[in-house]
Order: sequence, then structure tokens, then C-alpha cells
Amino acid sequence: MEKQNNPLIIDHFDKTLSGEAPAGLPEALTADKNAAAEWEYLKLAVEAVQFAAIRDREAHAISSSNAGKPQGAIVRSIFRNGLRIAAMLVVTLGVASAYKYSSVNAKTVFNKYYTSYDLGTVRGDGTRDSLEEAYKNKDWKKVVGLYNNEASKNAKYYFLAGMADLELHQYPVAIEQFEAVLSENAKNHDNYFKDEAEYFLAFSYLMNNQSGKALQLLSKIRGHKDHLYYPSAKQMSEIDLKILDLKSK
Repeated sequence: MEKQNNPLIIDHFDKTLSGEAPAGLPEALTADKNAAAEWEYLKLAVEAVQFAAIRDREAHAISSSNAGKPQGAIVRSIFRNGLRIAAMLVVTLGVASAYKYSSVNAKTVFNKYYTSYDLGTVRGDGTRDSLEEAYKNKDWKKVVGLYNNEASKNAKYYFLAGMADLELHQYPVAIEQFEAVLSENAKNHDNYFKDEAEYFLAFSYLMNNQSGKALQLLSKIRGHKDHLYYPSAKQMSEIDLKILDLKSK
């Protein structure tokens, strides 16, 4: 629903609460399916508030029995204000929800949560070769070149090359490299760069229009507290991930 229609719905709702009983929604709103949906939300809100008002009517009557203003007027005033507040909340939440849903996608989630791998956390014997130096200098193309010229590759090389390809937006190639890390570990019964590869493979899937696979990996990581990237995955918004899940189906 367009934002400029919100005041029209609220005004129309106010008239209904004032007893004017208008025939129907203005044409500008009836022609808008989203506006019609918002009107249905308002009616649900009315029913909820009416139910609460009926329950509280006796309490209001007792508390206002000594007031100068007639009891019925007080109850009607409280009731009408409650309905209007409920209506405004429903419209506001509806617009906010629509905006949130439309603004969340693989790219926005990537930009919000992705942080490049810091080579300072690399695990190994403490020595640093030319490929690691190139990675440290963020010379991604050189990393890829050195990787391609390396005859003997291990999980570390697959991983660093995958990170370089991810930084170069070569997502399909990055996926191959990270999957190679996992395959290498499975073959050697090792966990060398396993956690890192899983986490950044999820981001590669995201940017390669494979949100379903990305969410599966992130769900796995978020479910294992001993995973190296559990804290990072856990801080991701559940709402963002849920919206991605809905959009991927």
C-alpha cells in the first residue's frame, strides 16, 4: 500500500468510530488491493479491542461512578480512542512489515553481515608463503594466480583461493574452492579450515542465487555452539533469515 493512502484509511476509520457509518472505502483505496488488505487488518484490530473493552467495561464503570461526566460518555470515549490507536498501530506495522520484506534480499544480508577473513587467524606451522603474503596484501588476483600455478594444493590453499574469488565476486568459482576444502577434509579425516569454509561457502551461495543452500549451512552453524563461526552466525537477524527463506521458496 502506498504511504499516502495511510491518512485516508485512518480518516475513514475515524468516521466509522464517530458513528457516521460511511458506505465504503473511498475509490482511491478500493482500487488498491493492498489498501483493502489493510482495511481488513483494521477490522480485526477493532474486534480485538472490542473484546477487551467488553471485559473492561465493568471496571471502567466502577472507577468512574463518582465522576461528574456521565459513565456512558467516558466508556465510549475510552473505547473510541482505543480503537483509533489500534487502527494506527496496525497500519504502521503493516507498512513497516511491507518495507522490511521488500528491503531484505541476498545482497543486503551479505552486505550487512559479511566480513572478510583475517589471515592473522590462519592455522598452520607459523610460516607464511607467497600466496599468504599476497592474501595479506589483499592482492586477490595474485592469490588466484599463485593458486593456479601451485602443483600441490591443500585445504589452506583451496580456502584462501576461495576467499580471493569471493572478494573478486567470482561466486561459482569460490563455491568450488570452499567445497574442495570440505571434500579434502572428508578424504583426510581432518577439520583443517572446515568451519571457515562452511561459513564463507554460505555467503558464496547467497550471492550465487542459492539462498536455500546458504540458509541450510547457516542453520547448521547456528545450531552448533562449538563451531568457530557460531557467534557470527547467531548474531544474524532471525527475521532477515526468515524473509530470505520465504523468498527462496
